[in-house]
Amino acid sequence: MKKTKNDHLIPVRIWRIYTVPDVTPPESLIVVLKGEESRFVPISIGCPEGRYLVMAMQDVSFPRPLTHNLLQNLLEKVKGKVHQLVIHTLKDETFHAYLLIQTQDEVFYLDCRPSDGMILTTLMGIPIYMSPEVMEEAGRQLSVLNIDELEELSGAAQAAPGEESEEEEPAPASQALAGAAGAPPAAAAPVEEPTELDSLKAQLDRLVAEEAYEEAARLRDQISELEQGSRD
Repeated sequence: MKKTKNDHLIPVRIWRIYTVPDVTPPESLIVVLKGEESRFVPISIGCPEGRYLVMAMQDVSFPRPLTHNLLQNLLEKVKGKVHQLVIHTLKDETFHAYLLIQTQDEVFYLDCRPSDGMILTTLMGIPIYMSPEVMEEAGRQLSVLNIDELEELSGAAQAAPGEESEEEEPAPASQALAGAAGAPPAAAAPVEEPTELDSLKAQLDRLVAEEAYEEAARLRDQISELEQGSRD
């Protein structure tokens, strides 16, 4: 079975989180994502989301589930699998993202804020990707980020700029916080990776919902060709 293809996407990781002095609104934080060839993308998020992201990165647990823990527990309860977070568009200085989710019945894209998506993917050990268009428009070299003016809140293991830091492998998706209520999470049945056709159909649904009919029409033709080829 073919797996989801990400040839056109760029893998990124959360590199550092900074507080920003003297900004409006004052509660803003900057998450710096690191891409290929030392390209960095700064994304401004709210302070509450930034704090939750730091706590997720530091594996801080709570006696009761927080909002993102609740979503994670719900996904596991319905045997839903999050495959990836994709930051796909930068429009009017706002980043747009989606989660690719698979259940036993369907594969679908779930629109989300990058901040919420990063918290959930950190909790579940899910990869983050970025479209080449966003990387081209928002990507910066480290030398032009002016991070010396920022106060670091959290980040990867300390390393000099340009040097790779040793990182632990991401936690497996099965490592949930469902046990916060006192009971261990139930073992989930194995879920197969979505086929290329499944992913294209989910993307088609998203394009129709966004009223991107011209792009949806091209994608529908591609789906028809794949379906015809599978029958031959």
